[in-house]
Amino acid sequence: MIKFVWDTSAIINIKEPNEHGYSPGHSLWKDLADGWIKGEYRNILPTLAVFEVNATVSKLERKNKPILREFYLLDDNTSLYDIDKNLIQNAAEYFTLDGFSFLYGADLVFACIAHIEDAYLVTMDGKLAFHAKKHIKVVDLNESKDTANYRELFGDQP
Repeated sequence: MIKFVWDTSAIINIKEPNEHGYSPGHSLWKDLADGWIKGEYRNILPTLAVFEVNATVSKLERKNKPILREFYLLDDNTSLYDIDKNLIQNAAEYFTLDGFSFLYGADLVFACIAHIEDAYLVTMDGKLAFHAKKHIKVVDLNESKDTANYRELFGDQP
């Protein structure tokens, strides 16, 4: 099973298309749902992202940028990941890893979850992608702003 941990920037991007209506976050989510990326998959949304997404939406609304406040991503292939004592105990050894030690706050949480779950970290945060890729697989959606370049990570597909 292929797993994907979505950070806040990638979740927000699902609802932020460019001027041509393309969003790499939405495209990846759809490619998974449509079976373009073959095999079973799991989208993992850290519970912390619920708060971060709502804070980001509020910030965008204050700047008069249109974005849907409520959008639903939970389905049979998506799960919430609890930020709890168990995560802290399992992640403690990663806090000082080269690269991870440069991450702040939620970025470190997302990277640790991806490491523990042997998952791709899906992000639009260039700094997070740069530091995290030393130890985990990263889908940097910045490399797919105009077209689905992330597909190269998954080899030849239909």
